[in-house]
Amino acid sequence: MVLACALAGGLGSAAGATHAWLVAGEPDARSPDNRSAATTLWLAETLRGLPGGSSTQTFTADPTPEVIETRPGGKATDGQAALQPLARVFGQQAFNAVSGRRFRIGSTLAGARADTLSAALDKDFATLGTADRGLLVYTGPGLSDAADSAGNTLRLWDNTGLSVRELDALASHVPANTPMRFVLSQCHSSGFQRLIRPSARDLRSLGRHNRCAFTAEPVDHLGTGQRCPAGGADPGSGDYTTQLFSALTGRTRTGSPLLRSADLDGNRVVSLHEAHLYAVIEGDSAELPRASTETYLERWQPVWLRYVDTVTEPDNEYGRVSMALAERLRLPLRGRALVDALETRQKEMTGRLHRLVEESQRVGAEIDRLQATLRRALTQRWPAAAHPHTAAYAQFLANDVGVAQNFLLGQTATYPVLVAKQDRLVRIAQEQQTLDRSLTQLDKLMRLRQLARLQAQFDRHASAQAQQEYARLTRCERLPL
Repeated sequence: MVLACALAGGLGSAAGATHAWLVAGEPDARSPDNRSAATTLWLAETLRGLPGGSSTQTFTADPTPEVIETRPGGKATDGQAALQPLARVFGQQAFNAVSGRRFRIGSTLAGARADTLSAALDKDFATLGTADRGLLVYTGPGLSDAADSAGNTLRLWDNTGLSVRELDALASHVPANTPMRFVLSQCHSSGFQRLIRPSARDLRSLGRHNRCAFTAEPVDHLGTGQRCPAGGADPGSGDYTTQLFSALTGRTRTGSPLLRSADLDGNRVVSLHEAHLYAVIEGDSAELPRASTETYLERWQPVWLRYVDTVTEPDNEYGRVSMALAERLRLPLRGRALVDALETRQKEMTGRLHRLVEESQRVGAEIDRLQATLRRALTQRWPAAAHPHTAAYAQFLANDVGVAQNFLLGQTATYPVLVAKQDRLVRIAQEQQTLDRSLTQLDKLMRLRQLARLQAQFDRHASAQAQQEYARLTRCERLPL
């Protein structure tokens, strides 16, 4: 687990400074890749490049000051040097398709578990001034308590965690009027929207602290519950966190200028709110982003209003953002034509997705059968091949692996079929991911249209107290970084 702490000139050293804590969660050394750590390091570099400058302190549970970003899913070489025939037969072929890049980290301190993170935040939060601004960003996996969304947890090193309530208690040390912003993109991150509520409880009112949150978590269109990768919520160049911080800097993660500016009001300063809307429009991941103002509107809506208005298309900010997304998706911008196109496209994509699931199950069963046949033939000749991590297996690798792999390659009735089936399974997974992301874009569009109606209802029917609370959230989201 890596925690990069980017501090503008050191805590408490400058009035009106922005202080950011960037947390990359990696529960243990068995994490399949370091994408969350690499994203955190990129964020630290991004913050250093913003006006005003900043200093960066990095905490890591690994004493080696280096992170390897691995990228699974590439095409493996079927040559014997990579032991790919053996890997395919024992179901480990994907590991030969992993590539990596190395990132050098600056100063490091070992031991960034939940307790050390909590101790650091406990100390730093208390030193913030009323003119300062806080920002905490987490990238990595999340954990959910199914019985209580306030029990959702940031997963940290050594399989420790930091729950919504624990983070709420730590953030309570921040002066009540100091804006504290949270950007959280892990699975089950929506539970952290409760940070704006009193003691992180499920209430309509706001707590006394000046907080707002931006969250994004993956959508599961198949109901499998398997949409929670170890690296966080669908990390990549089109993920929410990358898009949001690219909008703040005007450049992509690779350094290229953005095709369009995220500055919606033309004041030459991109707020987190504007960056959020940019990420909603431009992001192509399977994440569904939420801002605190949006979750406040959804929680505010009286039951009777849910059925009063389901078709109008108000001309407000969310209405305009929905049209921008519809344009990017090459759909009609509004009206019955848009509704019909959404229904048609969603039905077609869902059908394709279910057919792919059925094919995946069928191909997976065929792979299991072929692997069992090949393993049986292999271990009859070389019994040690069935017992990895033993001295006999090491001797097998040293003396017989070449002959054994030639033997597998010579099983022309089964091995080529296994290769074809495994390669097809990879393509199915890629097609499923593409469809899942495309369906999420439709989900975002439908949610934006609903938010436009909610905003119009709120403007007409909200109480004075609700209007004041919403205005406070809006000010928090629209502050400069």
